[in-house]
Amino acid sequence: MMKRKKKPGSVFRQLVKSYILFAVLLVIGMYFCLFGLLLGLSGGEIGTLAPYDLVDKSGRIGDLSSLWRMGGWIEKLDTDYHVIAVYGEKKDQAQSYTQEEIYEYLVVDKLVDTHTSAKKYRGFISTVKEGNKTFYYMVKLDRNVLSLTYNYSVNNEIGGGRIGAAFLLLFVLIFFGNCFLMSRYLSRKIKKPLNEIIGGMEQVIEQGVDQVHLDFQAQKEFEEIRDSFNIMTERLEQEKREKRVLEEKKNRMLLELSHDIKTPVATIKSYANALEEGLVKAEDTKDYYQIIDKKAVRVDVLVNEMFLMLKLDRPEYELELKRTDLCELIRTVCVDYYEELESKGIEMYIEIPETPIWAEVDQKEFTRVVENLLGNIVKYNQTGHGAWVIVREELGMAQIQVQDDGEAIDEEIRPILFDPFVRGDKARTSRGGTGLGLAIAKKIVEKMGGEITYLYEEGRNQFRIIL
Repeated sequence: MMKRKKKPGSVFRQLVKSYILFAVLLVIGMYFCLFGLLLGLSGGEIGTLAPYDLVDKSGRIGDLSSLWRMGGWIEKLDTDYHVIAVYGEKKDQAQSYTQEEIYEYLVVDKLVDTHTSAKKYRGFISTVKEGNKTFYYMVKLDRNVLSLTYNYSVNNEIGGGRIGAAFLLLFVLIFFGNCFLMSRYLSRKIKKPLNEIIGGMEQVIEQGVDQVHLDFQAQKEFEEIRDSFNIMTERLEQEKREKRVLEEKKNRMLLELSHDIKTPVATIKSYANALEEGLVKAEDTKDYYQIIDKKAVRVDVLVNEMFLMLKLDRPEYELELKRTDLCELIRTVCVDYYEELESKGIEMYIEIPETPIWAEVDQKEFTRVVENLLGNIVKYNQTGHGAWVIVREELGMAQIQVQDDGEAIDEEIRPILFDPFVRGDKARTSRGGTGLGLAIAKKIVEKMGGEITYLYEEGRNQFRIIL
């Protein structure tokens, strides 16, 4: 079972996640700074800042260093509230208390009307059973110091300045450290794919599009750019190959053209020289002129078709399309070729419906297409005895078939059959046409938005045009 590829996230989401991560890390850093501040206040143990936790249920007293730093102490009282023991430095003179005085120490607000030290100190009472006896442990703290401690702030009396400076320094270090980590993280997530893309572009500029292919994993936007870049380089490479093929075809076409022109021109020149030198008998002069005229006509046809071929290659050249009844147009062409085919022993079979089949075509150029196909039957069908012209409409498309039962076109020629100067016969001779007919027919049909194909089926050469 193939593992499903994880869908990449977007750059926007990546930046949002990065911001959230940055904020979370900053908050965590602040938390630890505050934790360190409290740890400094408590002398290394946060729990010692809670007065009720300084004495456990058995009467055991814990670490009092943080209490002493804040100027506090613990008094052990009996059930009559007499002081029987003191832990730390006692700051007031009270040695016993009434129940009302105990209550004054427990009041949170600062007292004004009292004769006891509860005006300055606050108390925290814990009851402890030691065997059959009950004792009270009262923790006393300066009310000002206690208020500052609960608000997570300190005064100069307990080294608050140094701790505050340390807190600020730690926060700054965490902030810039977090910025550094986030920059590294974003660099890996964003800068790296950008460098890959820039590197690919530089490689195209320096070396061309050959073998340039980006392959990296990143966010969705970068992967879309990567895929678009790869598609672009593939298309450029394909266009480069097509251009190379077109150049080869162009060179081959020029060679073929020069060959086809050279032969009749050489004949015209030699015959004209013979006539000029008086080397031709008077009774043969007419024949010489006829041969010269025939070769001149061939050159003229070749040049005209070559001109048409080049004109059709221009993207800005447009045909004059008109709504035309294909049935009537093709009947007219068939009439012109009927006698010529009959004279060669080829019988024409026409299957054209009486109802019109309409299509947008250039009447003059489409007539040339059908004439080329029928003319090829006259030139190349040496063994068959039939020609078929079929017109029908299928699924809103007009289909025209021109068929003959002559010798099949060689298979090695079929892939390039519609290229210029390709003839159905293997020999490169001037016999027959110019070799441009099918190439011109293909370009005309394609200019009209259709297609023309060849196949050999049921013993027949079949050219099919779909419009």
